[in-house]
Amino acid sequence: MGAGLPKTPEQFHKIPHARVAIIGGSWHSDCVDAMINRAEKELLALDVKPENISVHKVPGSLELPLAARLLFEKDPELDAVLAFGVVLEGITSHDESVLHAVVNGFQNVTERFGKPVINEVIGVTSIEDAHKRSGDNHMNKGVEAVYATSELLNWIHQL
Repeated sequence: MGAGLPKTPEQFHKIPHARVAIIGGSWHSDCVDAMINRAEKELLALDVKPENISVHKVPGSLELPLAARLLFEKDPELDAVLAFGVVLEGITSHDESVLHAVVNGFQNVTERFGKPVINEVIGVTSIEDAHKRSGDNHMNKGVEAVYATSELLNWIHQL
């Protein structure tokens, strides 16, 4: 099993008709880009068509909920948004404020549109922690995001 997930990536549900947007913050872009790239790779392995995957970058994690809302508004056929960001703990409480705002923002978008926003905005105490969660292995948050997406979209399709 990868990264403590209940299934290996090979066991994820195929979602060939899914339309997915991926959004990422620009801070710590090496880590965010690695998570995005892994998510794209995993989506393609689940038979999502390349033309049904779009990738968008915004200035930071605080802008991600707005980006998710605008994407769902612009494309009503969109099935899910996967969001990636890295928020590094600092000497002030700004990181906590950012993480709370992001979670609340994503919750509002999910409730408004009835579609999943997969939150992989990670709060870390060191950049090394972010590198561990964006490396070339199953601990990469891109894998976790695609697992959640495939499970949710499969479940929704069965309703």
